[in-house]
Amino acid sequence: MNAVRLLCYMLIQTSMMVFGQVFFKLGMQALVNFTWTWHCIWHQILLNGWVLLGVTLLILANLFWLYLLKIYPFSVIYPLTSLGFALGMLVGWLIFHETVDWLQWFGVILIIGGCFLINFAADI
Repeated sequence: MNAVRLLCYMLIQTSMMVFGQVFFKLGMQALVNFTWTWHCIWHQILLNGWVLLGVTLLILANLFWLYLLKIYPFSVIYPLTSLGFALGMLVGWLIFHETVDWLQWFGVILIIGGCFLINFAADI
């Protein structure tokens, strides 16, 4: 049962990380044009609602990560962060309508399989 709980925790933490990045992407897509000027960085990026939402979600994800580090072995939970690669690709395909070929899907299946092996082989 602990393995299922850990997997749920990691899916929550990874989802927060991925969606924080999704909000960053949405915020950057909302820019009219990007320049490395103080005005652009302050007014268009740092005060952008999507970016602020992303920052908030990433802070919460990292606080949750600190909790997970306290209660689970690092050698078990850190590899499980690779679930973010799988979720990120799925989100890119679903939300941003990016093209994902069969080889990428195969890679995601391997990642998820590896996460299950690590999670359920761990004696926690």
